[in-house]
Amino acid sequence: MPAARPDLPAPGADASIEDFRVRVAAEKRDRMRARLIAATMDAYVDAGVGRPPVVDDVVRIAEVSRGTFYKYFESLDEVLAEIGRQMAGEMLSSFERLFKGIDDGAVRSAAGPLMAMARAAMEPRHGAFIARVDFIDFLGGEDPRSLIVQRCLEAGRRQGRLRFESLEAAVDLVIGVSVEGARRILKTRVLDGAYIRETATLVMLGLGLSREGAEQAVAAAWQHLQKNAAELHWWKPVAGV
Repeated sequence: MPAARPDLPAPGADASIEDFRVRVAAEKRDRMRARLIAATMDAYVDAGVGRPPVVDDVVRIAEVSRGTFYKYFESLDEVLAEIGRQMAGEMLSSFERLFKGIDDGAVRSAAGPLMAMARAAMEPRHGAFIARVDFIDFLGGEDPRSLIVQRCLEAGRRQGRLRFESLEAAVDLVIGVSVEGARRILKTRVLDGAYIRETATLVMLGLGLSREGAEQAVAAAWQHLQKNAAELHWWKPVAGV
């Protein structure tokens, strides 16, 4: 068997080098995309009322050129869609993980608005995005996790806890109020736990619970959320929340 020549690459070396280069290039693309996405969310926090961010705001915050932005995204709408999909998926996954052991459909239904508004208070970038983008479309998309809200409501109705005729109207009530609550938190900068819980209570009243039942469902959901807050990377102590 002839000895290997030291001046030639080892068998498979070219393929390994090429794989390494491809991997490094992919990691570089991922880092830049993440940087532009983070800059877009920061731009939404900085934007004034009635003034949505533009590409120039994003590239200024990211400290890159417009050419770099358009190398990774065709438009700001494409970035927003990416953020919306990621955010909706993460929110729904967190909910499913935290409340999978809770069978009461009313408590599970109350948990959604509580989580959405608490996160808006504790993580302004998140709140700014859902407050200024048509986020309902992302939560109601094709992702199977988007059915979580529907399943919670249907379970509550089967259990006799919730009373409503139109499931679509009930879903819009839960998600719509959650988004509007986030908008108020962003606008006023008042991080008020009492407001968050009362808003969720009013949602439950709209779903057919008595005042006492609504308050009990919200209290149970809030206690469970606080008990398991360590599992939420965004949770942090905020005065009044």
